[in-house]
Amino acid sequence: MDVVKKAMLLGLGVISLTKEKAEEAVDDLIKRGEVSREERFKMVVKLLKEAEKQEEELSGKISEIVQKAITKIGLATKKDLEDVSNRLAEIEKRISRDDVHL
Repeated sequence: MDVVKKAMLLGLGVISLTKEKAEEAVDDLIKRGEVSREERFKMVVKLLKEAEKQEEELSGKISEIVQKAITKIGLATKKDLEDVSNRLAEIEKRISRDDVHL
């Protein structure tokens, strides 16, 4: 069985995995005889990398869901507001120039 799967089965929340938790999980696997002491460092690093990867994936999915929700309910995005602000500034410049020519 894959090390990461074993860690998950041990009840670790991979997203919130800290170095200490990863070390504890690997130490538990060592005690159970499922991993050798020589593999400890590699396994801790592997667990932390997997946790980072899953955190990035989750973050991307959350961003995607939020973006879809914003679009669905019709909220203005930051870019929308910047566009409106830029258009307003341009209109103000034109009005100001027209006032000077009157």
